[in-house]
Amino acid sequence: MKVLYVVSGTRSGSTILDQILGELDGFFSTGELRFIWERGLLENRKCGCGAPVRECKVWAEVLATDLGDGPLGNRSAEEIVGWQRETVRVRHTWVILRQRAGDPGANNPTLAAYAHVADRLYRAVGKVTGARVVVDSSKHPSDAALLRLLPSVDPYFIHLVRDPRAVVHSWQRKRKEPDRGWPAEMPTWSLPKTALNWDEVNLAANAVRRKVGRRALLLRYQDFALRPQEAIRRIAALVGERPTMLPFVDERTVRLSTNHTVSGNPSRFRVGEVVLREDDEWMTAQHSGERWLSTLLTLPMLPGYGFPIRATRRAGPT
Repeated sequence: MKVLYVVSGTRSGSTILDQILGELDGFFSTGELRFIWERGLLENRKCGCGAPVRECKVWAEVLATDLGDGPLGNRSAEEIVGWQRETVRVRHTWVILRQRAGDPGANNPTLAAYAHVADRLYRAVGKVTGARVVVDSSKHPSDAALLRLLPSVDPYFIHLVRDPRAVVHSWQRKRKEPDRGWPAEMPTWSLPKTALNWDEVNLAANAVRRKVGRRALLLRYQDFALRPQEAIRRIAALVGERPTMLPFVDERTVRLSTNHTVSGNPSRFRVGEVVLREDDEWMTAQHSGERWLSTLLTLPMLPGYGFPIRATRRAGPT
């Protein structure tokens, strides 16, 4: 089964990219699938369809699937989250990349246990949805590294990267968190935490891309926002698909239907026509001191992605 994994830093556009891909024939969008255990089962957050994950017709069937080891939902979600925290954090990416394909968790029983559950989960999603391509925007490069070891998965990767100064600005804005059962706001991150996380995630994502070669595609957020149809066609071609129709009304307006994403940015609850544009508010709203500190903390990696060291302010959104 083909799994298309979006690996990226936070606030990089992975949710909307995942949603659009999920509109293609034969594709199914899971959102950030790694969080089904923590946010879906333990915290009882909402699926993209609006129902709690446990009550969503798709995820209830996935979790009830018996693939030879009992229903997935019978596994202890707390135990699985513990396995994730112990073995598939971003810093574990390089260790996982040294593992041989088909031999997940050699000499590490905890990683082997988590790999077994992850493999069963992808198989269950494919079985229930009938999708040829399962799209997972979990973002973590460590999970991406593990994907190549799973026996049931034919993996492909999109490395989505956004200018770190835009990411810093995004994390300092307050946003509603509508997937809980009560009014809540998403947390904000400090500038140093955001910039250093951007460094760590993209260094690890680069390592994944080098390991998998032609199975990975590097995509910049601004290029996707400027030419979304071209980006979607390139991604579909990467996994050997040639969609006859794309869900676009015009060059940059997409029509989104209700999805079954288990987690992700609050934008996953939007349906109907959505105009895609680059969110470049940071170019005019970000304080110059914050911009220069963000630049300094991410400086070594900027040229490799084609990001200018001195960002030019624009009058408004593109």
